[in-house]
Amino acid sequence: MAERIWALDVGTRLGWAIGEPGHLFESGAWVLKSRADHTSVAGSNLIYLLNQGWSIERPASLVKEAPLALQAFKNLGNAAHTVAVTLGLHAIIEAMCGRFSVPFANVHNARIRKHFIGTASRGDRAATKAAVVNRCRLLKYVPADCKDEDRCDAIATWDYACALTRAPAHDGLEFHFFGEEAVT
Repeated sequence: MAERIWALDVGTRLGWAIGEPGHLFESGAWVLKSRADHTSVAGSNLIYLLNQGWSIERPASLVKEAPLALQAFKNLGNAAHTVAVTLGLHAIIEAMCGRFSVPFANVHNARIRKHFIGTASRGDRAATKAAVVNRCRLLKYVPADCKDEDRCDAIATWDYACALTRAPAHDGLEFHFFGEEAVT
């Protein structure tokens, strides 16, 4: 079995990156529910997607951004239902890991970003997200026109997990300094 790592940026639009360290990987984002859907749709879709993928090939491990602290949810102005849905999705992922015997880790987003962009924050939330997207473009992890923050957050998480294995994220990776801008 391949040593594929799954990395997730958890939300109702779930960013994902899947691959084996030292090799090319796949990434994207799944929309787990529309605004009109009941929150249960997100959980149901997440269970379906993980079950489908893991029934074919169980991951070697899963890494996800740790859920925000309750105060951070409050500071972002999130409503109670957003907190409940987010924590519910995290619980589903952890339960599915238990069901499939997949080791998982919750990693604080500041640690991931410090690894990926050289600092935990680039000022406000929008500037930090933009720096992660830029780094993904620079490393050619995504096309130059990609603006998908969820996908890029998952890629940053996957890159962090690969670094823990002491393997390069993929062969042929070009060296770039933190803060370097991608050419678009």
